[in-house]
Amino acid sequence: MSKKTTFPQMAKENNATMEMNSTLDAVQSIYYISKIFELSADIIILTAGVIGNVLIIFFFTKLRIFRGNQCAYYLKICAITDMGVVIAMLPSNIVGYLINEILARLTVIWCKIQLMSSYSCGLYSLYTICFIALDQYLSTNHRQIWRQMSTIRLAHCLSYFNMSVAVFHGILFLIFAEIGIIGCTIYHPIARIYFTFFYYPILSGVLPLAISSTLGLLAYRNVRRIIRRQIPVVRRRLDRQMTAIALARVLCIFILGVPFLLASLVEANTIYSFQDPRGRAILSFIVKITYTLLYVNHAINFYVFLIISPRFRHQIKNFILKKRSRQVTRVCNQEVVSPVNNQSTPENDPCRVSVLESV
Repeated sequence: MSKKTTFPQMAKENNATMEMNSTLDAVQSIYYISKIFELSADIIILTAGVIGNVLIIFFFTKLRIFRGNQCAYYLKICAITDMGVVIAMLPSNIVGYLINEILARLTVIWCKIQLMSSYSCGLYSLYTICFIALDQYLSTNHRQIWRQMSTIRLAHCLSYFNMSVAVFHGILFLIFAEIGIIGCTIYHPIARIYFTFFYYPILSGVLPLAISSTLGLLAYRNVRRIIRRQIPVVRRRLDRQMTAIALARVLCIFILGVPFLLASLVEANTIYSFQDPRGRAILSFIVKITYTLLYVNHAINFYVFLIISPRFRHQIKNFILKKRSRQVTRVCNQEVVSPVNNQSTPENDPCRVSVLESV
């Protein structure tokens, strides 16, 4: 009788062992795929993000038509904070993948600094987009008194207010961020309630999305009516261009930012209830995908502007060609002041030909 009772028990133990091994293999495969995906994506996003945001700052500073424009000022500030998010998160992630360690879990100091810098820059960038939509709504409004409110002074005041709110929340991360069971995050119960029920769903979710989308659509409506008013053609084209750029940024937030907010809420409320290792690994992989989408939102602005604005492409092309023409002219002037015996004949002068070709 004892042998008959032991055989079913051994079969159950073997089945449990096989199921556990298959679960462990599946979890390891998910984590491996997640690591390769995130490493490749982070390298690409870091490179494209730094280059793209630097080019935004450069061109919106150098192009004469954008000088003194409030929307261009916001876009430059937004590019700086977007680059701050990318630099604060991705290099440490890449190094962590290479050494097979998460740097934010090694020291509490780096955990606090990383969360403070990334979330401060991210919140500042988010509300700067709202101010871009607000500025376009004011500057394209048919009421003159509202158009007069769109000034560079208002842009500076809103930027300072935005900075104070972002720094305040960065200090919250600096105080309450800790290293725990799910890594570097906030575990304090009161602070966790604030971030779960106000910061993620309202302050970083519904409020900026509602403001930016509503004002962006109103600015688009104003631009469609702008042809009825007596406005110079250059100003009209600039307003249309900036409104298109503002709407593109709002659309990028909806597509790339909302999944991150939803995944963050789900992770914050269900991570402790996942007893199944496979379910926890799948949730972690989904969260990493949404993080990647969020980083893409901070890296693709320059390339989105090139795609949606033919006028912006034309402005950059003219700037590059004009700079090249000036360089060629400078070389030709140096040739002119050189000794007479070194001068070439006018007919075969390569500098003259280059200047004519660049015009």
